[in-house]
Amino acid sequence: MERLEQMEFSEQTEQVERLGQVVRTEHGTERNKVFAVEKGKNMNAKQINQKYQIIDFLLLRGFKESYIKAGNYWYKSMIRTKESTPSFKVDTKLNLWYDHGIGIGGNLIDLACHLFKSDNMRQIIRELLETFSSFQPQNKIIIKTENAGIQLLDTEKLTDENLIHYLQNRGIKKEIGEKYCQQIDYVNAGKHYKSIGFRNTSGGYELRGEGFKSCIAPKDISFIDNGKSKLSIFEGFIDFLSYLMLPEFEIQDCNYLVLNSLSFIGQIDNILTNHIRIYLFLDNDTAGLNAADKLKRKSPFIIDVAVFYSNHKDLNDYLSSKIKNNEI
Repeated sequence: MERLEQMEFSEQTEQVERLGQVVRTEHGTERNKVFAVEKGKNMNAKQINQKYQIIDFLLLRGFKESYIKAGNYWYKSMIRTKESTPSFKVDTKLNLWYDHGIGIGGNLIDLACHLFKSDNMRQIIRELLETFSSFQPQNKIIIKTENAGIQLLDTEKLTDENLIHYLQNRGIKKEIGEKYCQQIDYVNAGKHYKSIGFRNTSGGYELRGEGFKSCIAPKDISFIDNGKSKLSIFEGFIDFLSYLMLPEFEIQDCNYLVLNSLSFIGQIDNILTNHIRIYLFLDNDTAGLNAADKLKRKSPFIIDVAVFYSNHKDLNDYLSSKIKNNEI
């Protein structure tokens, strides 16, 4: 990013922090609210717990049960350090979960708070509703059987015209999509589908298509290691691809980290410490701003670039607006 690179790091940090304070004031983050009070006042939380199943939520977030016994679904815990023996149980009759490894449990809302590492109830509810609504845009049905889930069949070069058209509608050129994404053939609930896939470091895939958002487990970060000393961090891979379309944000000699979920920010300390400068390209919503604050407390070398597109939801929204205004 030319104008960033031309500034001294100390001056740049001061400017970004000053702009960042304005953004945060406008968004009105609510860190001082007590979680229990906020949760109790929000009636939508109760409705969500009654309407949606925990096992469906976990499936949509890319977590597959290890086995099913007496109506209980057992998982390797997704809210703490990876484990070898499943100790996370979901009681499907009560729609409650319990993590035996740390001795805590609760309902769907409680789980989402742990998984997203947030106590902002408005944001948690939005994330949950987006998770469920995005999964069934073409009336796809989740079948709850022991064999239910997304099953990978094949990965190949991105050639499907509908998928390429989807990326182009998001402002991303075909060659960019072909370089960093794959075409994923998979089966879900007995039906065959194709989606755009973006691979993570554990061999899972983030899946995207027209009106569709899901993943193939295991869910993890995606780290593109170019052997450089700088690092750019993105919330999702569409934002990463959008960055590659925006020359004004280009940073030379850079590695790339796509979180794929903000819940992973607590697991990237070793990557952060290996870079001398870190650039954040997160969303300009409450969750993104809170995540940026948490990351900046981890390292003094972080620059929050989101303030330069503060009038837009995220980097892809910024790209779309530039295309609409014929600025690209």
